[in-house]
Amino acid sequence: MEMDDNKPHTPRRMKIILAASLAVNVLVLGALAGAAFHGGDRGPRMGSRGGGENAAIGIYGRALDKADRRAIGTRLHKGREDGRAIRAELRELATQSVGMLRQSPFDKDAFAEVLLQQQGLIKTHSDDMQSALVEHVSTMSDAQRAAYAQKLQDTLDRGPRRKKGEREKP
Repeated sequence: MEMDDNKPHTPRRMKIILAASLAVNVLVLGALAGAAFHGGDRGPRMGSRGGGENAAIGIYGRALDKADRRAIGTRLHKGREDGRAIRAELRELATQSVGMLRQSPFDKDAFAEVLLQQQGLIKTHSDDMQSALVEHVSTMSDAQRAAYAQKLQDTLDRGPRRKKGEREKP
């Protein structure tokens, strides 16, 4: 049997980077799919203190009042592509990547392209959330913005959220 010496060798470092990138994309995809599935702010969910839409704005979303989060959610849903279509496209891309991972020889460029497409969809969603936050904050009065700034500072002072049952270290 002849060995094909012309076949390019993928360095171990590149494989690790691709695997890590895939893992991050899958986590973000799961978070966005979960947020889109639950939609809006319907009260606390497992592992969450606020609405799923606030994932991309993180601590800024947690510092907002419920009414402000709801207003941002409403702004996001107006004129936005159907979330089901985005989830379907993300799922299709993930399905494509599964097929690519099983292929031999592995086409790293095609796989990288699928990851870039997923990342683009996710980034667009995140950018939309950030724009909605900026627009909402720009409509606040000076007093409302000052109160929001204080809530944000209080959130920062409390530190990172801990899981239920986890205690603060002494």
